[in-house]
Amino acid sequence: MKSTNQLKLFLVSNPIKFERYEDHEAALYIQLHELIEDAKKDKEDPITLIEEYLGTTYNLGDSDNEIASFLFQTGEMMSALNVLKENWHALDESIPGDSLMYGGVSKEEATQIFSQLSLRTYLEALVAISNDHE
Repeated sequence: MKSTNQLKLFLVSNPIKFERYEDHEAALYIQLHELIEDAKKDKEDPITLIEEYLGTTYNLGDSDNEIASFLFQTGEMMSALNVLKENWHALDESIPGDSLMYGGVSKEEATQIFSQLSLRTYLEALVAISNDHE
């Protein structure tokens, strides 16, 4: 991970190191569900957030699964996932394992960033990365 925005998008809590990109991708999908659920608990409308940040119209149902599936299939998310997939095996093995695991930052800093993650901050990071690739 080359930036704080990538760290926000791709860092997930998992008890073991991922061996395959597909496992990491599945964990990200689960995390989106959790972020959507948390947004609802915080009285935020995840659909409105997605529409505002991504400039898109949402016309599916209001279940967490439908919202997460929609977000996961947006152009912005697909582009971000392609970046992750392209770089997934291109790890610099000379970097200490802990640093690799936490996107090149300390475990403490990564934990702080991860603990402050919300659907809003996730979408902000997604838009920032999308804008960087245009």
